[in-house]
Amino acid sequence: MASRLTSLLRSRRGRGDDTFTLPVTMGDGDGDGDEKRSIKLGRCRKPSSSSLVKYILGVGGAALMIFHHGKNKGPPRLRAMTRTYLRHQDQDWHKWSRHDFRAQFQCSHHLSAGTKSVPTLEYWQTLRDVYNSEVDSSVRFDDPVPPTQGYTLNENGAPPYYAKLSPGKGRGLFASRNIQEGELVDGIEGGTKSYMIFATIDAMRRYLMALPEPMACDVLEWTYTQKIVKGGPPVLVVVSDISSLMNAAWDDDADPNVMPKDKTSSMLLYATRDIKKDEEILMSYGVFPGSIW
Repeated sequence: MASRLTSLLRSRRGRGDDTFTLPVTMGDGDGDGDEKRSIKLGRCRKPSSSSLVKYILGVGGAALMIFHHGKNKGPPRLRAMTRTYLRHQDQDWHKWSRHDFRAQFQCSHHLSAGTKSVPTLEYWQTLRDVYNSEVDSSVRFDDPVPPTQGYTLNENGAPPYYAKLSPGKGRGLFASRNIQEGELVDGIEGGTKSYMIFATIDAMRRYLMALPEPMACDVLEWTYTQKIVKGGPPVLVVVSDISSLMNAAWDDDADPNVMPKDKTSSMLLYATRDIKKDEEILMSYGVFPGSIW
């Protein structure tokens, strides 16, 4: 009996708790009318942390399916948890292209919607918090001008524009006053305090996987390639304020009214003509370097 018990104890290693079942025979041992039973010896162990993680991730997976089929409704925090679940379960996202992310997040409907609301202060703050958490914790978004108004352009404060819905284009920027030809409308050499810079594509992938929807789709739309330092390597940039809402002049009857003076300083946009108050501010996306992603 002792040797059998020792054998059973050894076979129990690695099963997740300290109990084991010991088969016993109740009776006189001659086989006639003996009753076979089993007893448990030992103590139960609390669920391991890995089991708890699997449970949480499983709940996250269920939430992911709910939001995937429910037009992505629900609290941003819970939607972010579903992204974390996918991040742990599907390692292929490390290889996803920009197109893959658009397809996986089903961005086509969101990006084509003409009724997208103008981002709130909480929205911009979420983008910044996730950037600090996933990409660079040392960056400080401490501009006194709130992102809903842009950033500190000069001694006069915020840039001369405001955000609202643009007919046929979705969200856009409009002149908050009359702007003179040649006036600096947007941009600071070296970047503003709203800049979120991604030195590698993997950093951008990691950031997107941590964002709730539809923020990830917005970031995919707003990401552009920029040479932050003149003559330096191009990097991926997302600006976490309303300047990201500036539209391009796509129509034949509309020309860009802000442009850089040269492509090496393409983050500085000047008025190419007088712009009237409440007129939409339009640029040309072609001034930026070719995308590195």
